[in-house]
Amino acid sequence: MKLSSMYQPVTLADVVGQPGPIRRLQRLVAEPHACCLLLEAPGGVGKSAAAKALINDMGICPFSGLIERSAANLGIDDVRHLFGHHVEGRERSNALRMRPMSGSPYHVLVIEEMELLPSKNVVPLLKDELSEQHLPSKLIVIATSNNASGLDEALLQRFDILSFSAGPNFAEACLDRLNWIWQLEVGMNVPMPSYVAGMGWRNNQYSMRRALTALGAEVENYVASNQKGKVA
Repeated sequence: MKLSSMYQPVTLADVVGQPGPIRRLQRLVAEPHACCLLLEAPGGVGKSAAAKALINDMGICPFSGLIERSAANLGIDDVRHLFGHHVEGRERSNALRMRPMSGSPYHVLVIEEMELLPSKNVVPLLKDELSEQHLPSKLIVIATSNNASGLDEALLQRFDILSFSAGPNFAEACLDRLNWIWQLEVGMNVPMPSYVAGMGWRNNQYSMRRALTALGAEVENYVASNQKGKVA
């Protein structure tokens, strides 16, 4: 049972335990402008969920206003094509400079796991395209990274970095959400197993994804045991 998919935040207000970054993203929703944001933290703390919630809150059309790329697969030709350069064998793309067919007038380019950029040759080109002089006027770039310390410093300067928490305050906020999900799944009067929340910890960093995986297993066990009891 993939509870992380079932209970994916729909809006930024649904993202728990990250008040500072979420306020920054909510200001962007209220006053949209071209910019580059890098959401940085270990996995499982809500970076990708926050990006998707931002897209929903802004009313971005997923078919014409949203482009998603994995940094690991982002080559030179891909960057050139995205930003409207001629690439041999491919039609010139001006998608990021044209108004989306519906929804918000802004495009959002999501680049996942920026630390996995495959080639140093991509970095200078991406750095140039994301500069203040070249960034399309209706483009918002949302990048994520588990660890941005190895990224090119000049490329990082193109981004406002929003650091997500993986510490105790985040874990405490997650516990409230885990209890809420548990009650929806099994009933209000059934206490959640106390060890479930602790399974989100690893190396002093908390992951809601790990905790949800553990919670999903417990929900399945609870449902299965109840079904056996009814049959007996």
